[in-house]
Amino acid sequence: MRNRELGKQLQRLQSLIQRTRQASAEDFEIQAHWGKYLCVLVAGFLENALTEVYTDFAKGASSGPVANFAAATLSKIQNPKSQKFLEIAGAFKHEWAVELERFLEEDGRKDAINSIMNNRHQISHGRYSGITVAQVTGYLQKSVQVIELIEEQCNR
Repeated sequence: MRNRELGKQLQRLQSLIQRTRQASAEDFEIQAHWGKYLCVLVAGFLENALTEVYTDFAKGASSGPVANFAAATLSKIQNPKSQKFLEIAGAFKHEWAVELERFLEEDGRKDAINSIMNNRHQISHGRYSGITVAQVTGYLQKSVQVIELIEEQCNR
């Protein structure tokens, strides 16, 4: 992660994932609860990532008032599924959305982001979610790849 704040958030998430595995290795019920908690944290990380990366870009590419408007608009993003990622990229540059869409379709990245957001929705509304720590870990890895591509696009 090029963005310092996102790097810190990612490091905290990865550390927590590791600690949950150690603390609840043999208790599957506790692992299930950790999976839900981590899913919510990863969803928040994705929201923050979109805001941070594109706000940084807007600040470097535009005047103060335009950057402030972009930051205010981006800060309102909630539960961004893969389609929202594409809409935001395309709002900045059409080519970014095209490239991002191809990237999302590869290696289950689109499904990873959508699964995190769908599970977060289920969890927050008290519905059943069978998401596991292992699934969250895999989804996080694929989501980080997407954020890194977005950072790369913004730094070209």
